[in-house]
Amino acid sequence: MPTLFQILLGLHIAGGFAGLLCGTVAAAAKKGSLLHKIVGKIFFWGMLVASIAALFLSNLPAHENIFLFAVGGFTLYMICSGYRIVYLKHHFKNNHAAFSMIDYSISLFGFCFGAFLIYLSIVNLIKGNSFGIVPGVFGIVCMNYARMDFKMLFQKISIKEIWMPNHISRMMGALIASYTAFLVVNVKMQPGWVLWILPTVIGTFLIAYNLRKFAPKKSAKSV
Repeated sequence: MPTLFQILLGLHIAGGFAGLLCGTVAAAAKKGSLLHKIVGKIFFWGMLVASIAALFLSNLPAHENIFLFAVGGFTLYMICSGYRIVYLKHHFKNNHAAFSMIDYSISLFGFCFGAFLIYLSIVNLIKGNSFGIVPGVFGIVCMNYARMDFKMLFQKISIKEIWMPNHISRMMGALIASYTAFLVVNVKMQPGWVLWILPTVIGTFLIAYNLRKFAPKKSAKSV
C-alpha cells in the first residue's frame, strides 16, 4: 500500500510533467488555435495538481520544505489568475456582473504569498544565505501581479486592455516554474540559486517577446 507521501509525490511528478510538456506546446502553438486551447487546458490542470500536491508534500512530517511550499503557492497563484482572466474577459464581454469572491480570493492569496516570499528572502539574506535571493525574486513578481489584480478588481483598469498580457505573462510564469523545478531536481551545480533564477531570466525575455508580438502596449482605460 503506497504511503501518503508516495501518492502526493506521484501526483506532483505526473502533474509537473504534463504541465512541462503541454505548456511548452501551448507556448509554441498558434495563439487561439484549437491545439493551443487543448494543451493549454491540460497545462492548467497539470500544474494545478502539481502545485497543490507540493503544498501538502512540503508540510508532511519529516519532509518539511519551506521553499517547496513557497514556490508551490506562487505557481498556484500564477496558474489560477492566468487562467481565470480568460474567463473574466468573456464574462464581462457578455455580462457586466460584479467580480465574484473567487476573484478576490485569488488576488488576496497572491498578495499574501508574495509577502511571505519576501519575508522568507529577508530572513535568509540576514542569515547570510544567498539562496534568499530566490524567494525574493518570486515574491516581488507575485506581489506586482497581485497589485494589478486589485487595480482590475477596483476597476482602475479595463479587463479588455489587460487580459492578454496578463494571460501570457502568468501562464508563461507558471511554465517557467515547471522548468525551474525540473532543473533543480535533475541538475546539480553550485551555487544552487543559479538554477532557480536562470529559467526566470530566460523566460522573462520570452515573455517580453510574446507580449510585443501578441499584446502591444496600450494605454489603460477605465472600465
